Amino acid sequence: MEKIDLMEKTELSFTRKKDGKHIEYHREAKRGKETIPSKDQYQNIINKLVTENQWDIVLVIRMGAEMGMSRIEIVNAEVGNIDRYHPRSLWIEKAKLVKRGGTRKNPIYKMRSRDLPLNSNLYQFLMNYIDKDQKFILKRKKGDITKPFKVLQINELYNQANITWSPHKSRHYFRTQLKNWMRKNRCMDDEVVDALMGHVPRGVRESYGIIDWDYKQEVIDKVFA
Repeated sequence: MEKIDLMEKTELSFTRKKDGKHIEYHREAKRGKETIPSKDQYQNIINKLVTENQWDIVLVIRMGAEMGMSRIEIVNAEVGNIDRYHPRSLWIEKAKLVKRGGTRKNPIYKMRSRDLPLNSNLYQFLMNYIDKDQKFILKRKKGDITKPFKVLQINELYNQANITWSPHKSRHYFRTQLKNWMRKNRCMDDEVVDALMGHVPRGVRESYGIIDWDYKQEVIDKVFA
């Protein structure tokens, strides 16, 4: 029987519609990257990048793994939205694109916004990192600083730093750490997990509840101390 290499690289082809035209894309698939790091692996990578002064990728990884932010949220995060509504928080103006009415053939989509708590260590790192002359948190070395990075540039940062997991797996790491802490402390709360991940309520019952901000901040502080 032929042996299959799990790290085998294959080519993925897909088509997307842009400006009324169908554009074909090609990208390399690496199944070996589809893993979630352990807590030790994560911390070792962060420590390594810090010693190498790779501050951009350190921030990008930490925003995904310690705040549960998606790529589109990271590139659109603005300096002016730090502490906008709560101390030690980041308001995300452009989060996930969700359906907000219309018909089946002509749906209406809008960007969903949300407010995210930061643990004290990450907050201090973020405040030391930001350039208040820039609109977006991620620093542009060149180009128009009034425009955000493209989402795929997050992937490029991961590749350049040889990170062994994908950007989306950083969000999985965030959720895993939340749930592990909750199980350990016997206080499992899926509503809090969903709220911190930016997921919509799972049912009518959950849609009526409002999770206290101080409680969400307390959970983040304890999980990512």
